[in-house]
Amino acid sequence: MSEPPIVSMRDIVKVYPNGVRANDHVTFEVRLREIHALVGENGAGKSTLMKILYGMERPTSGEIALRGKTVHIQSPHEAIALGIGMVHQNFMLVPSFTIAENVVLGVEPLRGGFLDRKAAIAVTRELSQRYSLEVNPEATVDSVPVGTRQRVEILKALYRGADILILDEPTAVLTPQETHELFAAIRQLVAQGKTVIFISHKLREVKE
Repeated sequence: MSEPPIVSMRDIVKVYPNGVRANDHVTFEVRLREIHALVGENGAGKSTLMKILYGMERPTSGEIALRGKTVHIQSPHEAIALGIGMVHQNFMLVPSFTIAENVVLGVEPLRGGFLDRKAAIAVTRELSQRYSLEVNPEATVDSVPVGTRQRVEILKALYRGADILILDEPTAVLTPQETHELFAAIRQLVAQGKTVIFISHKLREVKE
């Protein structure tokens, strides 16, 4: 008997109050340790579908199952608890904080009731090395390039236990070299057991 998909979205409908139908009976499945591209032109409903999976939007109708079990994801907090992480086009980082402080923000290692900076730096460095997402944990976010900031967002999701990583148009803000490095990191993530959903409208990148 074959293993069920790690993600299964069945007959998802999303209709906004203004009557716009963003998703119309969409069925979408992803297998464990798969890089699965979700492809379509701008406005096709790709991001909306993934925001439903991540709990940022509620479906009008339809069903979601994770690892074969039906789930009702009401918020990103619930999605994270279920092992789903999402990296948005607009990064959600505190520019004046260090990379390590951003990675652990909200779930900080503590010592004496305060942030344990050494532990935050150590865990950030360990994650960055394990998944080939090179960063300097002690640099502030506002001092590093866009490609590095994106790595910080991915590390944030991994630190919170994400097994399923949604990347929303991740190459839109990257240079060709940064795109090449991102693809290498995605392959490394999958080699270590993660599942990646890659939202794009660029067929050349999807084929790569």
